[in-house]
Amino acid sequence: MPTVSVIIPTYCASRYLEPLIHALRTQTCPPDEIIIIDSSSSDGTAEQARALGCQVMIIPKHEFNHGGTRNRAAKAAKGDILVFMTQDALPTDEHFISRLIQPIVEGVASAAYARQTTPEDANPLEAFARQFNYPLQSHTKSRADIRRLGVKAYFFSDAASAIRRDIFWAVGGFADWVVVNEDMILCARLLQADHVIAYVAEAAVFHAHNYTLAQTFRRYFDIGVFMHQSREILIGAKSGGEGMRFARQQFQHLWQQRKYGAATRSILESGLKWVAFQIGKRSEYLPRRLNRYLSAQKAYWNAQSQR
Repeated sequence: MPTVSVIIPTYCASRYLEPLIHALRTQTCPPDEIIIIDSSSSDGTAEQARALGCQVMIIPKHEFNHGGTRNRAAKAAKGDILVFMTQDALPTDEHFISRLIQPIVEGVASAAYARQTTPEDANPLEAFARQFNYPLQSHTKSRADIRRLGVKAYFFSDAASAIRRDIFWAVGGFADWVVVNEDMILCARLLQADHVIAYVAEAAVFHAHNYTLAQTFRRYFDIGVFMHQSREILIGAKSGGEGMRFARQQFQHLWQQRKYGAATRSILESGLKWVAFQIGKRSEYLPRRLNRYLSAQKAYWNAQSQR
């Protein structure tokens, strides 16, 4: 059986850490090591992680970078398979790791990502988003699927994913030059190197974000920035049609469920996302200070200003 390293970037994660580490330790296929890379949390995250038996790395908060930070932790990992998670993703059962890595162990795929579902307190819009992006049916995708799937071919989430360590480094690891969505670049690199990626619906985590409208704007501004940054890598990734399909189906679903308030909010959110996305795509024409204000990733723009 291959060895497994779990890698989790953290920041002020004390309320998540104990249940997450317990869930990982009690897996039917427990990890051989858990590496926490913490951005100098002020709530005792690093100390708590050490007490829970994790290997802990600490970096200055201003050095955090979605891709670069994960790469730094991956360099310290010894496992044959790297499992990347976020601090707020919680396995739904004890079979999460074994099911997630199964396609890799069997040689069916080089990387895999898990289904994300919402806890009971998630808002209806977020619940639909997870259902839309994470169906109940598992599947695989390869380079041959890019033309058919468009931007969805590059969908991959390092909130709960696994990859062979040798292949991770062979394709260059995570991109450290993008503001967000480093996992999509990894997916693109894998597909373009003729690797197969598995979506494993049977491996699931609870993961949700109940964003405010301001947080939603900042998130989609960053996605717009990313789509412009990666336009030469994400071949055939036109996102407009997929976004419209999501907005339409979300509204219809909520209306049919008689959640009229949520349905109305979905219209507002969809418009807000579109505006933020379009501004983000044109961020190169904006002052860096304004980009920093509009973005959720302040450390990224601070680093840009120092270059």
